[in-house]
Amino acid sequence: MRARQYNREIEGPELVFGLVGAVGTDLELVVDALKDSLAEIGYNPRRLHLIEALHRIRRWKDLPESPLDDRIDQHMNAGNDFREAVKRGDAVALLGSVGGIRKERRDQPGKDPNSPIARCAYLLRSLKHHAEVEALRNIYGPAFLLVAAHSPRAVRLEKLASDIAESRHVFQTSQFRATAERLNQRDESEPHKEYGQNVRKTFPQADIFIDASEPTALRRSVSRFIDLLFGYAFHTPSRDEFAMFHAQAAALRSASLGRQVGAVVATDDGDVIAIGTNEVPKAGGGLCWCGDSPDHRDFTLGYDTNDKMKRNILADLLRRLNDAHWLARDKRKMDVDDLVSIAMQPGSSGLMKDAQLMNLIEFGRSVHAEMAALIDAARRGVSVHGCPMYTTTFPCHDCAKHIVAAGIPRVVYMEPYPKSLAPELYLDSIDVDPGGGSLGQVSFEPFVGVAPRMYMRLFAMEDRKDDEGNVVAWNKSAARPRFEGFSPSYLRNEKDELVDLYERMQQAGLTLLPGVQV
Repeated sequence: MRARQYNREIEGPELVFGLVGAVGTDLELVVDALKDSLAEIGYNPRRLHLIEALHRIRRWKDLPESPLDDRIDQHMNAGNDFREAVKRGDAVALLGSVGGIRKERRDQPGKDPNSPIARCAYLLRSLKHHAEVEALRNIYGPAFLLVAAHSPRAVRLEKLASDIAESRHVFQTSQFRATAERLNQRDESEPHKEYGQNVRKTFPQADIFIDASEPTALRRSVSRFIDLLFGYAFHTPSRDEFAMFHAQAAALRSASLGRQVGAVVATDDGDVIAIGTNEVPKAGGGLCWCGDSPDHRDFTLGYDTNDKMKRNILADLLRRLNDAHWLARDKRKMDVDDLVSIAMQPGSSGLMKDAQLMNLIEFGRSVHAEMAALIDAARRGVSVHGCPMYTTTFPCHDCAKHIVAAGIPRVVYMEPYPKSLAPELYLDSIDVDPGGGSLGQVSFEPFVGVAPRMYMRLFAMEDRKDDEGNVVAWNKSAARPRFEGFSPSYLRNEKDELVDLYERMQQAGLTLLPGVQV
């Protein structure tokens, strides 16, 4: 009862939009589109640049703002150091977003940090670590929305190189392409650093995926998303959204010890004609299901066959090297199994952490989702030639060759898969992140649209007609978000998280500049 009364009093709850995109993606286009769409709905948008919050800390008050490549490098370093110092992957988001939001409230006449601003939306640019998403969802619940903006790699590298050149007052963009590539790779993932940049892992957690390379389409996507969020009842799923939702549903039936993956093949008209998940095959055809007796899925064995085989390969190699006296003297007397355990221990100290051996995927018992979908079509005599495929994860190199051979012209995926060698092995036949590939290549494209995690929430039908059968009018300027059960408990969550962060900062010797409040 108190929560419903609270909603009426503030005439529309505060909303928090997080933005994520690889460096070089024009997030300002997304910010502008969100501002305009939210203003049309009667919301006041306020932009917060998260990394700038580090300037409030004495140690990083003088971070450079120019030239651009130095600015990006130094701010990345500072963000990493801050997260490492306080042992929280979400530290920058807490300081920049939660601290920033409370400052915005505090700056209102007659307000305090615990007094929400009616019909206010905070736009957070930009998230870089997956822990930030989890933290903001825990604090704000359904009032937090993650917007992932994508541009083809070639486009964002060219833009970044051009921006760097301009910041250095240099005309030749080409001399900064290598720098742009290095910054882009760092931004995507720093695998040796627990608290490093990790856009690759943050991006797939989005509520909506947007193509930021085409401004007109971007604005349409953002406007549609805001309309859906505020209860407009006549936007229905696109073909891609419908297919990807089914792929995600298929993924959830997998009991794989690695990851859950789903794939569907659909016609150009949107009809799903084949479906697959990564699961162990069963005699007679098809894949194992929950409830099968006996149950032969991987977890019943108690181990991952692919991981076990990689250990066996390494043990065989070490034994051969030992027998040939190729191992160091202090290693020769050690048991081979102990050597394997030391070499494969988790963490950055493990010898095999980044070895190519660790990327082998050939020894798993499960049929991969993409191959399972192709087999599903073959068992039923359905042609997939010329039909697009939708998969929750970028296909591995083993699946890629079957996709090409089956005549699939287009693959749409959500999550990246760094272990895949498909771009290297099939450069002649696939075009990853299309940017002008050869005619006839299979296009591997990132998904654009409402994420499966939001599908039911945004597309479930609202009241579309009144008692007399007339279409219900939608008052855009007075619309409220679809989500229910909104509670002011997030105000307490904000305070609790900031108190913990501030205590950790004190323990790490990080002090705020005079006059700065957390």
